[in-house]
Amino acid sequence: MKLCIMDLRTHSVNCKPVLSRVNAKTDLKCCLSVFCLYLSTGPLLWEGRLSCFLIHASVLLLLSKGERMCPVHCRCEGKIVYCESGAFQDVPENISLGCQGLSLRYNSLLLLLPYQFAHLNQLVWLYLDHNSINVVDRLAFQGLRRLKELILSSNKIVQLQNSTFESVPNLRNLDLSYNQLQDLMPGHFYGLRKLQNLHLRSNNINTIPVRTFMECRSLEFLDLGYNRLRTITRTTFLGLLRLTELHLEHNQFSRINFFLFPRLLNLQALYLQWNRIRTVVQGSPWTWHTLQKLDLSGNEIQVLDPAIFRCLPNLHMLSLESNKISNVSQEVVSSWISISTINLAGNIWDCSSSICPLVSWLRNFRGTRDASIICSTPKSLQGERVMDAVRNNSVCEEIQITTTTPRTTTRQLSQVTHIQRLTPKDLFPVQSNNEFLQPLTVTPTSLPFTPEPEFEHMTFHKIIAGSVALFLSVSLILLVIYVSWRRYPNSMRQLQQHSIRRKRRKKTQEPEHNINSQLQEYYLSYNHANAETMDSLVNGACTCTISGSRECENAYMYPRPLPGAWMGDISTIH
Repeated sequence: MKLCIMDLRTHSVNCKPVLSRVNAKTDLKCCLSVFCLYLSTGPLLWEGRLSCFLIHASVLLLLSKGERMCPVHCRCEGKIVYCESGAFQDVPENISLGCQGLSLRYNSLLLLLPYQFAHLNQLVWLYLDHNSINVVDRLAFQGLRRLKELILSSNKIVQLQNSTFESVPNLRNLDLSYNQLQDLMPGHFYGLRKLQNLHLRSNNINTIPVRTFMECRSLEFLDLGYNRLRTITRTTFLGLLRLTELHLEHNQFSRINFFLFPRLLNLQALYLQWNRIRTVVQGSPWTWHTLQKLDLSGNEIQVLDPAIFRCLPNLHMLSLESNKISNVSQEVVSSWISISTINLAGNIWDCSSSICPLVSWLRNFRGTRDASIICSTPKSLQGERVMDAVRNNSVCEEIQITTTTPRTTTRQLSQVTHIQRLTPKDLFPVQSNNEFLQPLTVTPTSLPFTPEPEFEHMTFHKIIAGSVALFLSVSLILLVIYVSWRRYPNSMRQLQQHSIRRKRRKKTQEPEHNINSQLQEYYLSYNHANAETMDSLVNGACTCTISGSRECENAYMYPRPLPGAWMGDISTIH
């Protein structure tokens, strides 16, 4: 664009080039005004004014069309321009000055030069990911004070200069993941006091200097996963008072001390999975009230320190998957007071008596857990589920485990009741071989521990499924009866008559049975080889028993012939 200046003495117009593209539209209007003034001073006054008006209108029409033009190989939707996958090596021209969103993803950009986006001062978000950018000038984002989201992921950026993002103070989301950054400097994020999300995943970062994130006072999400970090210090996260989620997974940590995180007062989720962590210690005692989610899976942890979980009273989710844990002590499970989700799969569990504290805790646990907890030792139980192996082999039968659950109290009460029911023979001294045995003292701890069956919750969908199955079964039976009655009425009638006849036969058999029972004869039980029996028959002192339980002795009865009597002189019985 050129700036035009009119010389009134010579009636000539001189135009000079203008480097700035911001005021190009204003300069063009100025040149048109000067040119119209030149025509108006000529001999043809009215003709010059008419020509000036027509030229001015034509230029304004062209300018208005240029404002609505979309760059070649781009797609425009209002104030949003998408120039993706177009093999661009530079920022396209003819982008509207009022553009608020620009996407240059999947192109071939190599450099970000100074003031490259200065004419697009209305941008709110800018996507530059999946390019080949390896150099970012310190002044590349000058003029973008309204920018809130900047995506530079999946490029080849090796190093950033200090104060690179100082010109974008309103930035909320910055993504630098999947690059080749090696070092972070304290001035890299200077001026980003409103930044909320910072993504630095999958770089080659090995150290984080002191006060690197000091300016990021509003940061809530920080992702440092998939890097080469080995150590962190107490001042690494200095200034991150609002941080709620921290990702440190897939690094090279071997030891974690929770004493390094007390300044993260609002942290709720900490991800440390797939490092080389062998020990997790507490350091100085303090309580971390805000942490709710802790992921330690994929490490080399062998022993759990109870002090770690005592400082986490509000921990809800704990993942210890794929470590080298063989057992958990009673002190550790007693500190799991608020856990609702736990993952313990992929460890080398020892299904001996040392597993009993964990088994007892899992039986009373009502949250979400992984059912595939497999025994690694002993060899006889290798491959079996821990809960099944303990139940089937009575591993914890002789171990008394004291927990803080209501079910434990019930078991103890039942044991006390059992002690009270013991006989005095078992509780007091008994003389044997002129010696007194000591009284037997029975305590709840001496009683064998009986594993309780694992309770399975009756879920709502099981109740519904059972009800539907019962309804369908009853309906099917009624349908078969109805079809049989409609299809084969004679058969149904015969079946009814057969059942009626059976009932009648039963009724006729019952009176006959009663009559036969009443006509039973009186029988005398005697032994003919005994002399006393003969005397009783002669003297009339006998006991006769009628069928049932009626007895008579020396009672007067109607004389009846004695059935089966073989003595000629005794023919009746009284």
